[in-house]
Amino acid sequence: ARRITHDDHRVAVAGAHEHTFVNPGGFVHHLGCFAVATGLAYLGPTETAFAWFPGFSWQLACCGGCRTHLGWIFRCAGDSFHGLLLAELVRR
Repeated sequence: ARRITHDDHRVAVAGAHEHTFVNPGGFVHHLGCFAVATGLAYLGPTETAFAWFPGFSWQLACCGGCRTHLGWIFRCAGDSFHGLLLAELVRR
């Protein structure tokens, strides 16, 4: 298992650390926002359609080792944060 982030890196975005969203396919995603995440690979193009955080683009974030989908990186004008699927993170 890889270290992805730490509780010390939790941040509030749009007024909260945790958010629940439904994507266009109807899948519900419960995520936490983190300023720092490591050991990730970013897959696919950077997108702006269906952005959950207005003004931010997004890209898939997967474990750099096993390629499990762990969430997304969100970027806007030099600012970025990770929205990580809380159910996929393991506390150690």
